Formats: sequence, C-alpha cells, structure tokens
Amino acid sequence: MLYFSKQEDYAIVLVTRLAKNYNKKLISLSEIAKEYNISPLFLRNIANLLGRNGVIKAKEGKNGGYFLDKNPKELKVGEVLGIFEKRPMLDCCSLAHVKKKTKCSREKVCEVSKVWKKMNAEFMEKISSVTFYDFIKNQ
Repeated sequence: MLYFSKQEDYAIVLVTRLAKNYNKKLISLSEIAKEYNISPLFLRNIANLLGRNGVIKAKEGKNGGYFLDKNPKELKVGEVLGIFEKRPMLDCCSLAHVKKKTKCSREKVCEVSKVWKKMNAEFMEKISSVTFYDFIKNQ
C-alpha cells in the first residue's frame, strides 16, 4: 500500500500550486486552503516547515503571499517529502505498527519484507527524479 501522511500530501499540493505561479504572483495560504478545502492553520504549519527548509518563502503585507523559492524544474518531489518523516512509503502490511510508526516485530521472519524494502528503495529513487515541473508542465 502506498501511504503519504496528510502533511506530506498537502505539502505536495501546496508546492505544486506555488509551482504553477512560479515567478508570476504571490498566493495567499487562505486562497489555497479554500481552493483545496484544507484547514488554513494546518496549511500554515506545513508552509512554516517548508519555509524553514528553504522550499518556499513568504512576503508579508497587503499584497503579500507565498512563493516557491526554488525553480520547479529543479525541485524534486523526494526533496519535499524528505522534509517530513523518514519512513518507508511502500508497505505491504496494514498492521497497527504501520500506523503507530513502530518497528514490526515480525520483520525478521517475514518472507516479503526484503522485496518490499527493495521496492521502496526503487520507489524513493524514482520519486527523487520527479520534479514539480513534471506535475504542471501539461496544464
């Protein structure tokens, strides 16, 4: 099962939305929150984290808003996801440990664990080559 947290998912949404307006106009978080039906406070927390990591910036004031601080042709999806939790995103197991983010007690005896780990590494390699420009180039 492929799993992204809400925070990771909304971070991708936010960065993609800002990538669409790269070098054009500033966008307010309230506009994005309304457009995607996301809690403004939750989105602000994500924006703060992305800002602390040099992905986006904000300009305060009447005509303020947020903008992407990196070129979307160079900003990789894996880079943004890496700001959040460092955990596998592909997992065949739906046991409680996955949601609790603890180590699986069956990992050493699990027949498919090594295959899933290899697939996760391949997925992370692939997602680290996808840019935010790839999301918006055909729009």
